[in-house]
Amino acid sequence: MIEPEKSPSRERIPDTNRMRSVAEFARMRSEGRAIRGTHCLVVVTRADDEPIRIAFVASRRGVGGAVQRNRARRRLREIVRRRWPRMAQRGTWPMFVAFRSTLTAPHAELALDVEGLLVRAGMLAAGPES
Repeated sequence: MIEPEKSPSRERIPDTNRMRSVAEFARMRSEGRAIRGTHCLVVVTRADDEPIRIAFVASRRGVGGAVQRNRARRRLREIVRRRWPRMAQRGTWPMFVAFRSTLTAPHAELALDVEGLLVRAGMLAAGPES
């Protein structure tokens, strides 16, 4: 079997930068500060000199069924993935929480909302998308 080549178009947020453990989510709940946007909010915790750990959350009550939750997380993840190279890679842990409007917002509007949240959280310098 031939392995596919890794190309720049298949860039991903590294698994090592994903929040997975219960302890990490508990830390976000206890220490995090919420910054509310129009279509989502970001909960940010300072993590001095630790690599970034990121999470995308969509609850059944807030967003809907499994298909809707997966779509909301996918939309947020893609917007953040495109900005990943410009984001601060140490010192902050963000957790994005989707609202129901994440599903229906036009991509450009959702992208502006997410980018604004990243700027307000101090994780992204203001400027055009790369």
